[in-house]
Formats: sequence, structure tokens, C-alpha cells
Amino acid sequence: MTASVPFFQMAMAWSPRAMACDLVIQPTGNGRGRIAIDATAATALLIALGTDRRAEADDTLPDDVTGLPAQSAGLLAMRGWVGDICLPEGQRLGTRAWLESRGKATEETRARLAGYTAESVEPIADYHGTDIATGAAWLTGDTIQITAQESATSVATVVGN
Repeated sequence: MTASVPFFQMAMAWSPRAMACDLVIQPTGNGRGRIAIDATAATALLIALGTDRRAEADDTLPDDVTGLPAQSAGLLAMRGWVGDICLPEGQRLGTRAWLESRGKATEETRARLAGYTAESVEPIADYHGTDIATGAAWLTGDTIQITAQESATSVATVVGN
């Protein structure tokens, strides 16, 4: 399905060297540049799969951050973005895949991750009026890859050890 609201946003790209996403700058000469514009779903999908969505009240939080005082059952333990309060109708940015970072290697874990992936891209698909295919597949015994694809644009990340 063709997007009824076209994608048009500042371009972001994954930098393996920095192990992070950053804005894409197009050189214009003399050491200057402009922020590139992305007319695909790539940037939106990078943000959806690459950011931590706030945990729901009934989610079981992983215990891998118990050594940090700010994380011990406090406000930060549920992660997420404070700007979610500005989004319409209670929408939230990102994915809850972080909840499974120390999950057991079971089919239930893979299915939950597939659900978290679909949940993270649903607002994008709704807003743009397009179909986004999502999935979760085992890469190794304890690592799962989650993916989201809109037309020819695909974004993937890994969850696990």
C-alpha cells in the first residue's frame, strides 16, 4: 500500500563506528553541509525500533540494572521518553523489546518481541496510511532479530545477549 501521508523527515542513519544513530549531513561545499531529508520510512522505523518505550504498569522489569540507585524500582526503571506526554491519544514512542533483553530463549519470548515490534510501528503505519510488516526471528540460541519493513525499506535490530 502506498503511504497516503508521505514520509518526509530529517534523515537519520546507523553508524556502526559510533554504535548509534545520528543525523545525516549532505555536504554542500567548503566544509559545510545541510541536514538530509528522508522520504522513506527508514528514519521513522529506526526511531521506533531503536528507542525504549515506557514499560506498562503490569510489565515485569528485567533485573539487570539493580546496581544503579536511580534504576532500583524508581521512575527511571520503566524507561521511556518524557515527551510521550505530548503525543496524541496516549501514544508512546519506541519499543518495549528492552524488557526481553535478558529473557529466556523460548517461543513465548520470540512471540512477545514480535508483538512489541508491531506495537512500536503501529502509530507510524496509522499516521501514514501504509502497511508495515514486522517480525522476530532467532539468529542464535539467545539472540533474536526484530524487523520492520515498509515497501523496500527495512530496519532490523537484535535483542538478547
